[in-house]
Amino acid sequence: MRPWTRYWLTAAVGVPAALALIGITVQGNDIERQISAESTAALAGSGDVVVSGRDVTLVGVPFERIPDAKKAVQALPGVRAVAARDPALGPLMISVDDKQVVIAGTTQQEAWRKQFLHVIGEYAHGRALVDHTSTSPGTDFAMTTTAAAALVSVLTLEPGTDVKVSVVDGQVVLDGVLPDATRKANTVALLQRLFGKGVVVDKTRSA
Repeated sequence: MRPWTRYWLTAAVGVPAALALIGITVQGNDIERQISAESTAALAGSGDVVVSGRDVTLVGVPFERIPDAKKAVQALPGVRAVAARDPALGPLMISVDDKQVVIAGTTQQEAWRKQFLHVIGEYAHGRALVDHTSTSPGTDFAMTTTAAAALVSVLTLEPGTDVKVSVVDGQVVLDGVLPDATRKANTVALLQRLFGKGVVVDKTRSA
């Protein structure tokens, strides 16, 4: 076989294969771009996405919104799998007495921080809201907005409460004084429903 013939045959086989590979690569990039755009739109500003082929990883989504965000993205056409990078849940402290509700903790976006405080303030029964929260990349409050609002609502419903609720290292610690045994039992029961019996540590006493 003459050299030029060999090269021609090699090219005849190699070029179509190369063109096919390029076509696959272009198509793959188009699919990634489409999935990325649609996933980002589905999150509606609540986080970012990293797309690899048909697999999507959610980044920067608030902890309490991750389940719904995963469902929304998974339902999009072309998406094969959805995962999420969970934010680091830093310590959270909610302190309540007859005059004020003090909140301390961190989350990663200012908008989330303000929303968290706004909702809790609506359930504080007129007590002043003292804000010791801050923002820090890759973090989130260790309690959902709904859970925190429900807790504050129960603790501020009647006077005589002086307690601190701390969420640290996977435990929810309730410490301080509650007006009576009934309020004590109701508060502990609420926390156990929200977080599980094995997670709640009750150090309170009745007045």
